[in-house]
Amino acid sequence: MFRFADCEVDPASRELRRGGTVVHLEPQAFDLLIQLIEHRDRVVTKHDLLDGVWGHRFVSEANLTTRVKEARRAVGDDGSRQHTIKTVHGHGYRFVARLHDSSVAEAAAGLIGRDGPIGSIAERLRNMPLVTLVGPGGVGKSSLARAVAAECAPRFVDGAHFVELANIDAPEHVLPTIARALDVVLDTDRPDQAVRAMANLDALVVVDNCEHLVDAVGELLDRMLTVAAWNRIRVLATSQVRLGLSIERVQRVEPLSTDDAVALFHARAADAHDAGSEHTVDRARVERLLSTLDHLPLTIEMAAARLGSMTFDELEAAIDEGPHLLQVSHRSPTRRHRSIESLVEWSAAMFAPDERRMFAELSVFAGAVSAADVAEVVGSARSPQVQFTLGALADRSLLTAVTDGASTRYRMLSTVRAVAGRWLDDDPGSAAQIRGRHATHFAEVSRAIDAAIRTPDEVKGRRRLDAVVDELRAAHQWAQTHAPEIAAQITGALHLASYSTFWFEPVQWARTLLAQHPSAQLDELMGARLIVAGWAANQGDLQLARSQIAGALESDDLRSRAAAIEILSDIDLYDGDLDSVIAGTNELRRLGMELADAHWRTIAAINGALALTFAGRPREALDRLTDADMTTSSPSDCAWATYTRGEALSQIGDAHAADAYLAAIDLARAAGNQIVVSVSRASLAVEFARAGEHRHALDVFAECLEAYTRHGNYVHAVTTLRNIVSVLAAVGDDHGAAVIGLATTSDQLRTSYGREAEQLADVLAATAQRLGPAALADCRLAADGLGVEATTQFAASRVAQLGH
Repeated sequence: MFRFADCEVDPASRELRRGGTVVHLEPQAFDLLIQLIEHRDRVVTKHDLLDGVWGHRFVSEANLTTRVKEARRAVGDDGSRQHTIKTVHGHGYRFVARLHDSSVAEAAAGLIGRDGPIGSIAERLRNMPLVTLVGPGGVGKSSLARAVAAECAPRFVDGAHFVELANIDAPEHVLPTIARALDVVLDTDRPDQAVRAMANLDALVVVDNCEHLVDAVGELLDRMLTVAAWNRIRVLATSQVRLGLSIERVQRVEPLSTDDAVALFHARAADAHDAGSEHTVDRARVERLLSTLDHLPLTIEMAAARLGSMTFDELEAAIDEGPHLLQVSHRSPTRRHRSIESLVEWSAAMFAPDERRMFAELSVFAGAVSAADVAEVVGSARSPQVQFTLGALADRSLLTAVTDGASTRYRMLSTVRAVAGRWLDDDPGSAAQIRGRHATHFAEVSRAIDAAIRTPDEVKGRRRLDAVVDELRAAHQWAQTHAPEIAAQITGALHLASYSTFWFEPVQWARTLLAQHPSAQLDELMGARLIVAGWAANQGDLQLARSQIAGALESDDLRSRAAAIEILSDIDLYDGDLDSVIAGTNELRRLGMELADAHWRTIAAINGALALTFAGRPREALDRLTDADMTTSSPSDCAWATYTRGEALSQIGDAHAADAYLAAIDLARAAGNQIVVSVSRASLAVEFARAGEHRHALDVFAECLEAYTRHGNYVHAVTTLRNIVSVLAAVGDDHGAAVIGLATTSDQLRTSYGREAEQLADVLAATAQRLGPAALADCRLAADGLGVEATTQFAASRVAQLGH
């Protein structure tokens, strides 16, 4: 049941009630409303709605517009008063009404005394690009930021994103961490591309815990927000000190008032299931205790949690007799969190020896981890006690229990980790041992993830990857110096995860590893070389890609050889060497059979079929695709195979090509693989253009170009740009068609071949004739020197102009 304003939407009974009265909606209008509500965290494109409501049938945009009007009328909205369904011009529609059980209420639950700041910060973000919440550790900046993000998210097309920096400790990791959180691909050789892509988002970005990386964060945000001077992106940062930027507006988060502190204490004491004693205590004693705790929410919660195992009198005496709780300094980083550290020391003093040791060892984890991961790292001898000890630490607020997944994960706050880390480092031998176990375990985890993403369990594997990426980063960083063979294992295992989704961060890890160990034997760091080769191929640097895989093609390690052949077959496809593709994929199929690896067998079928299609042999391509095992392959590989089938059908002229592209999109979305989504949608746009739906095709092309820029997918962007040329010419934009066509046939870009080259040549010849020599010369001047990124930006601007 969804409730908003005076409306109730019941999907089970398919009823919309407004003011308690049932309002009639045609079935497709009701389905459209449900689609918008269920995807309220983002803009739903016109194509998504057409696909979600009408499935694989072709319908006109007029039909969609009619259903949107019906849904608006039913909920009391209209085209000008868009309180519920907002039109996002050039993108689609978004459900913007606040649900009564929305995430705002969830995020703000338990935030006592913060109602005023949530509203004022949200209002500031309407007009200011950067707001920084400044205050002492433990004052609740992160919780406040999450509540603000939930409040503001519906205002942004790309939603709100939360970036946690407490888990990283090196300035060079700031940009990769933020880029990954925003699903923007980063190439550190060309970081400005990622900065521009982030700046172009219509989003709220919360950057949490900046104080230990203030210079790196400030520099990045200054660059990003300067680029975004006229854009919609907003940043909400949390830090103990301001970032020092001219565009920054600081909002200090103060400790709680006395009344709010008392209310929080009582609420958390009640949660501890022993609330009786504190309610009988004189308020003055409670106030004195809370004053000692600086009225900080975190220290109050940590102290109140002890009431599950002691009386108020015992709590008061323990704090009075323990170390002095020094006042937090707001300005001196060297004194930050002093009161929290004292409270941690006090709480930990009550540990049994095993608990104290485990508490120290837990500081090795960078993010939120499962009890199973903890058991593997801290030692199997204590495994039966791990879950109990973790629960006890969470009860004392020394760990935070994260319950947003299938199993509970545990995370240390950065301030608590600092104390535990110092205890661990007091014994250097033990510290080295536990960090080695951490790196070894997560190398094994990376191999398990690689195995999963090659199978129908791909989604589960990628979720596991998302959950442990902080640990993989920390493990690799430690292993680069102390155990390079483990670092090589991690990078090697992440090859497919990186290559298949344009995830750049492991590429940078591999580059660093190779630079630190230039004299290592070729086979020792083969995984690192393959990751670099895959990235170079995706970026169109085919010469570098070939040089990096040369050794692997002759390797005795069959998995390395198969990975190299996969990359080489992609390179040969990009170069138009179709005979080499077919020969290479025959060998890849053999290796896939020998290794019992469905991924390589399916990729061999896909790339072989694409080569046959591009060579003008689509019926042979369809036969080749029968080698793809759709029952044991991953959803992403099945999506690629389905897309490839669409390419072959399209060349035959079979109307079912569009159905294949739509099916590929569905499979890719289920896998979370936006690369296949974009490539399939670009081909679907070509089908729209052939059917004469040029405006619809341009809308889809525009969304594809945006996705390519965000993911750094310039290899596939080139094909889309060449397909846009004929559509622009068809709608009368000869100047745009000529500039893009001339730019994409330059020596700077990969060559075109086959039917694509013939079609492009024909369109450019006709366009040149219509323009005449003088106008064509202007187009040549505009196209001169344009690379893929610049041409993509130019094409996006032309399509946007045509949309207005």
